[in-house]
Amino acid sequence: MAYFDIDRIHTLEHFFDAEPPVIDPTLQRILDYLNPCPAFIADRYCTLLGWNKAAGLILDQIGPLIREDRNIVWLSLMKQELRELVVNWEDFAGDFLTMLRNYQGQYRWDPWYDDFIRHCKQASPHFSQLWHMGESSTDPNTIREVNHPQAGNMRFELTSFQVYAQADLRCCIYTPIEDSETETKITNLLRVVN
Repeated sequence: MAYFDIDRIHTLEHFFDAEPPVIDPTLQRILDYLNPCPAFIADRYCTLLGWNKAAGLILDQIGPLIREDRNIVWLSLMKQELRELVVNWEDFAGDFLTMLRNYQGQYRWDPWYDDFIRHCKQASPHFSQLWHMGESSTDPNTIREVNHPQAGNMRFELTSFQVYAQADLRCCIYTPIEDSETETKITNLLRVVN
């Protein structure tokens, strides 16, 4: 794997292997059963391995995900469409920076993290600002809002947990807030795409 190259500052191509990672079919089925809760699984490099249709309804608003865009840290910082879609964007991005910080601490020997962080700092003033602010909330249950162009405002409670200890996979589930119209809205959106 090649390391940081200043000439390629606006792409992540050099941070990924030629073949994108593939999620285990069992894990994909679990994600699918979680509909209508948007859910995804990411690896220790914060690369999206799989997501369900409900998450796809939100991710589709930012366009197709090329391999480089599957890094959720990069995606949350570099895609203007996502920053406009997520109401509390700084908190949303902070969730993934916390994940990145935790993995960086756990894998100090892996140069990928320092190279990726340096790359993000140079490519995004938002990343630099949030990174220098320090640790984000470690509360595993937090509220996130999305202003979907068709469904309007939807509010979710984020729950994030480790899937497989040996594989360093993390699952993030956005559960519709009780007593809100979010579950109805996302269920209606899912009916349209099915």
